[in-house]
Amino acid sequence: MDKAAFLSTVPPADSARTGMLLDYASAAAAMGYEVLVFLALDGVLLVKKEVFEKLSENIKKKFENAVKLGVKFVACSAAVQGYEVKNFCRDDIDVWGVGSFYDYASTAKFVISL
Repeated sequence: MDKAAFLSTVPPADSARTGMLLDYASAAAAMGYEVLVFLALDGVLLVKKEVFEKLSENIKKKFENAVKLGVKFVACSAAVQGYEVKNFCRDDIDVWGVGSFYDYASTAKFVISL
């Protein structure tokens, strides 16, 4: 299966860009790609439980749809530390260093940065 990698630094407060990220990742998954979304900098706040609970229902639906389609969300370890993320919105959120993302991205058919 071909891979698709997304690197996102989009803060969840930017609902238009967050929605676009989730739509693009979902579309790639629906097309049969193995999709990974690496959340760095402000992007990690998307999966911080306290922030996620305050997001619009539309964004939450798009996120859950992406998960149902098989999109994997990974939090950047430096961002987790910097934003003091203790609890994630889901139990299946992994934490990787940037090197692990680079390894994944180097084998992806395409990489999109938002």
